[in-house]
Amino acid sequence: MNRRHILKLLASASVISLPTYLLAQDSNPARITIIYDAFGKPSDLHRGWGWSALIEYGGKRILFDTGGQYQVFAENIKKLKINLKNLDFVVLSHRHGDHTSGLQYVLEQNPNVPIYAPTENGSFGLPVSSQSPLGKLISREVPGVPPDLHYYDGKYADKYPVDAPWPKAKITLIDKPTEVLPGFYLFKTISENKGTLELNELSLAIKTPKGLAVIVGCSHPGIEKILAVAAQIDPKIYTIAGGLHLVDSSDEQVVQIVSNFKNKWGIERVAAGHCSGEFAQTEFGKVFGNKHDHSGLGEIILLPR
Repeated sequence: MNRRHILKLLASASVISLPTYLLAQDSNPARITIIYDAFGKPSDLHRGWGWSALIEYGGKRILFDTGGQYQVFAENIKKLKINLKNLDFVVLSHRHGDHTSGLQYVLEQNPNVPIYAPTENGSFGLPVSSQSPLGKLISREVPGVPPDLHYYDGKYADKYPVDAPWPKAKITLIDKPTEVLPGFYLFKTISENKGTLELNELSLAIKTPKGLAVIVGCSHPGIEKILAVAAQIDPKIYTIAGGLHLVDSSDEQVVQIVSNFKNKWGIERVAAGHCSGEFAQTEFGKVFGNKHDHSGLGEIILLPR
């Protein structure tokens, strides 16, 4: 395959997978590289529970999440020959360790990289507000409590400081849909589900000629809730990649959601990873056929341009 044929494939509107040695010849990539996941084709990369991906599009390089283990993330970065020193920004989708544990390695390579995370009371360096559920519990006055058992000696404040795990990191917190670069949007959704109630999660939407490419971390708020917000940016959603959190949904729920992807949301391609679950992978294969992009560890998924 010569260079002309390679570039013709890269310029096509389809999201496909090609070997890394072919993609290396593209000077202006439009692709997602899966850095961290627990499944994929045999390779010398280390599997782990969590997710991380490098998105390259329109001359921009974005690291989305940083996996669940520092050492595994660092080794995979080295083996994939990914340069962390020229990132445009990093996204931390949510506070869970399986998406944030490699950030320290990123900061060792690129201490000044801009980082985006969702607003979250008591996380990412955001203080606990007195008006939040936790803040109201802190300041609740209970008769008969001995003075030494009052929080803050009974002198309650508007905010209670909580440092970020990475005190020198340049983290910007996102609360509402924001176009952080031309054509690149970050938006927050909030979980209403048991186990992750009130957890905030950040997703990325990229405008492409065929519609949005939506990248998600774990979809704790519910993938269709996330899609509903993305559709406010652009009703045409071309592809979605990342953890869809269908692993703990019933088979009936998964079948309905997969059907909705195609028939309700009009999504053309799917690259389900991380917490999507094996049953969901099977259903996506049935419904999307060759437009179900296997997105395991080390895979490279092309985006339309």
